[in-house]
Order: sequence, then C-alpha cells, then structure tokens
Amino acid sequence: MRMLKKGGGLKSSTLKSLIQSGYDRSQVEGWTKVMDTPEVSAFKHNTTPQVVIVLRGTTGSMKDWSNNAVFGIGGEIAYKQTPRYKRAVSRVAEIERKYNPKDITIVSHSQGGLLAEIVPSKAREVITLNKATRPSDFIFGRKKKKNQYDIRSEYDPVSMFNSRQADYTIKNKSLNPLTQHSADILSKKPDVIYGDAKFGNGMRKVKRGGMIVRSFNERPENKFEEPDGSVEMF
Repeated sequence: MRMLKKGGGLKSSTLKSLIQSGYDRSQVEGWTKVMDTPEVSAFKHNTTPQVVIVLRGTTGSMKDWSNNAVFGIGGEIAYKQTPRYKRAVSRVAEIERKYNPKDITIVSHSQGGLLAEIVPSKAREVITLNKATRPSDFIFGRKKKKNQYDIRSEYDPVSMFNSRQADYTIKNKSLNPLTQHSADILSKKPDVIYGDAKFGNGMRKVKRGGMIVRSFNERPENKFEEPDGSVEMF
C-alpha cells in the first residue's frame, strides 16, 4: 500500500477556484476543461498530468434539495438509489477511463463531498470541503476512503456531525452559516496545500512546513512566500 503524505495536492486558492467552477461552470486559469456538465466537471492541468474531477454541491433546485432529504432520512443506502448518485458514478467512470486514475484528484463541496466519499473510484486522492453529514454520523462516524482528505470550516452546520473525522479545520469567527459553508472559507488560508504528495500544481520544488511540495510560482493562484521555518498548525 502506498504511503500518502498531506501537503502536496492542491493549493487552497486553486481548490476554491475549482469548487466554484462546479457551480458557475467557469474556466480556471492554468487548466483546460475536459468535462462540462451541470453536476460534474473535470479539468486537465496544462503542464502536468494532473486531472481534477469536480463534484458540485447543492443548488437551489427542489430536485437537488430532495436528494439531501433522501440522504438525511435514509442514509447512503437510500441516496445510492437517486439519479444524482447514478449520474456521478457514470461521469467519474468516464473520466477514469480516459485518464490514468493515478493522476486524478476528486474535489467536492457539500452534497458533492458525500458523492466523492461513496462513488466508486480509483482516483489518487479525494478532497472534500464541508461535506454533507447526518446526525447518526456523530455517534457512529462514517467510513471514508483511505486517500480522502476532509476539510471543514469550524462552525459549518452541514459537516458538523462528522467534525471529529476532519483532516483539516479552518478557523473562522463568523457565525453566519452561509459564510461558514461557502467555498469562500478557503480564502482564510489561501497558501495552504491540501492533498497528497504527488502534485502541487507545478515544477519548482519548495520546502514548506517541513515537506517538499511543487508549485508554479509564476501563477497568481499558486503564489506563496518562502517559509521562515515555522510551522502553522491548523
């Protein structure tokens, strides 16, 4: 079994741009869109083999909110019967047939985080932000993938029932639930890098927090200052 190290997958600012693109279907600088559907999109990095699949969270439609209700009442077993789940399975499989799964990162937000956790995949890593949880998760926990990294905002109401299993917690004093749940929360620490050690969106090796990562320092979304040797805990 390969060892995965936290600290080299996607920079926080890039992760935010990718997650937001899942909602507004925008382009992301430095990446080429290779799948564009309302619920699942995918990007190929312009100069490395990395491919990112983006699983969108909930929008304002009644149909989308009904999927959340199905999960809240019936859990994963019931949710896996929804068309939303089945479409995600099909889209992820399509990308994994086209590209090497060892080069694929799945990123997700809210309901998309639930999908990233339960959709069958051979992707190298899975990164969730404020993934959907239910009250029973607080008691029994949730089985997560070995290559899965969960990020949550400290006071996010959607992911609060599984807060003990979060790999990263972003501190934020705001008590506005929409602020806490939004992907904008990633702007609090724009230079943090989430994920494993294969990719850092670039070619220049940099020592950061005691680990070697890689970054395209010329891109605005990937800029960060050389560390002074201190390690910030988060």
